[in-house]
Parts: sequence; C-alpha cells; structure tokens
Amino acid sequence: MAALLLVVATAGTSAAAPRVHYRLPYGQVKVEPKRIEFSDLTITRISWRDWGERSSRGRGRVRINTCRPSCANGDIVRGTARLRMFRRHREGDRRFYGCMTGRLSPEGSQRVEWPPGCADR
Repeated sequence: MAALLLVVATAGTSAAAPRVHYRLPYGQVKVEPKRIEFSDLTITRISWRDWGERSSRGRGRVRINTCRPSCANGDIVRGTARLRMFRRHREGDRRFYGCMTGRLSPEGSQRVEWPPGCADR
C-alpha cells in the first residue's frame, strides 16, 4: 500500500515539457496564442494541436478588413483560418517558433505568413 501511494504521489511531479513561445507581429511573446492581430487582419479563437512539438497546427476564426475602397471604409469579411507554426529554435533559455504560415478562407483562399518571407528561408 505504501508503494502505491509513493507512485501516485510522484506521478504528478514529473518534469513538464519545455514551453515554446511565439513572437506576435507587434512584439508580444505568447505561449499558444489565442489571438493574433495584424493591421487589417485578426485571427481569434485559435486552438492548437501539438504545441511544443517541431511544428504545431491551429484553427481559428478570421476577420479581415478588405480596405476597399479604403481601409476606413473597407468591407469586413469573416471566415476560418488554418495555421502552422514551425522552425522551433532557442533564444537564450526559451524556445520559440520562428515561422507561422496559414490559409484564410473568407473570400477564396488567402495566405498569411509571419514574419514575412519566413516560408522561403
């Protein structure tokens, strides 16, 4: 009985996987961001699979200001987003995903990439 209690007591103290961060477009650092904002695009309600692994996939809702005819008077379009985080690396004592790419489907299929050009490196 004492051995069983010891196993149960130590099961919850095992080392957790290291957290992986992501630097958002305006410089904030988050772990598993639920919201990512650009100037005319907002992705919300993001849920992630395999966060912390070599790559992670997410799904969320998207809101885009089309900026047609101008950003002040642009139409607002809503839809879904499918995202992928990858290029995991270390910065000091923290791990980060270096790239995010995705497909947005409010009107056709648009692409998103942060930082710009990260998919080409």
